[in-house]
Order: sequence, then structure tokens, then C-alpha cells
Amino acid sequence: PLAERPGPRPRRRCVAMAFSSLPALHSAFAMDQAVTGEQSKVVCVRVGQEFDPECMKIDEVLKDVVSAVESMVSLYTVDVREVPECVQEFQLETPFAVLFFYRGKLLQLDVGAGGRQKGITWPLSGRQEFLDLAEAVVRGAQQGRDFIVAPRDYSMQFRY
Repeated sequence: PLAERPGPRPRRRCVAMAFSSLPALHSAFAMDQAVTGEQSKVVCVRVGQEFDPECMKIDEVLKDVVSAVESMVSLYTVDVREVPECVQEFQLETPFAVLFFYRGKLLQLDVGAGGRQKGITWPLSGRQEFLDLAEAVVRGAQQGRDFIVAPRDYSMQFRY
């Protein structure tokens, strides 16, 4: 009987709900509007699948820095299963990427590998690493650069 229940059953949280503080873009049009509509801040878009382990790591970092960067960076997520056009448009070959835009233009990064990267394609180690990168991107974008030198050399990041 219902009267015997002591109270409401505790809710189980799904892993995906942990990332609800990051606004999601559900269409190519929404992504285009977010990127081109922001004229004063850098737009950072994490493109990937929500349940990919590396994506979940970077989402945790992004969620952790939202309040610290909200005055200079707008953060969004895009699930490539919902918006597959992103993979083709940005020629992504990795499970996820963190892309930076300023005034509708994709910013390229020099991460020490000798070439231009469209964005970050590996999980960052933590909050401070993203904050340093975001600061460098914002400073470079405000100076009119579309090629930003990362504050850290990542060229040897995943070589064993």
C-alpha cells in the first residue's frame, strides 16, 4: 500500500545529468547562432559524444570553470550524434574537440606540435590548465589574432 512508504524514493542521478550546467546546442543552426551572435566574448564549444570517457573528463573541467570564465568566455557543448555536420565542417578526426571562436571566426592554436590545430583534442588535466589556455585565447583574440600560441607546449603530451 502507498501509506506504508516513508517518503519519496531517492532519485538516481544519471551521469549525463552531472553536466547540465553546460548549455547544449542541438542543431547546426543553434551552433551557428551561438558562434556568430557573440561579439564581445570568446565562444568555446566542446564537440563530441556526451558519454565518451574523454569527453566526460573535459566536461568536468568545463563545468568547474564556468563561473570563473563567464565574463570572457561562453561555454557550450555539442553532441555529434545530434549535430553530425560539425564533424564534417570542422574536419574532426578525434572523439572530441574543444574549439574556440571569436566574432564568428574559428581560432587556431599553436600547441607546440609545429602546426596549426583547430582546437584541443585531448582532456586537459584540470581547472588551472583550462583557465591558462582560456586567458591566452581571450588575450590573443582581443588583440585581433586568429592564431593563438598556447601557454604550454603539448607536443610531447601523448608520446610514449
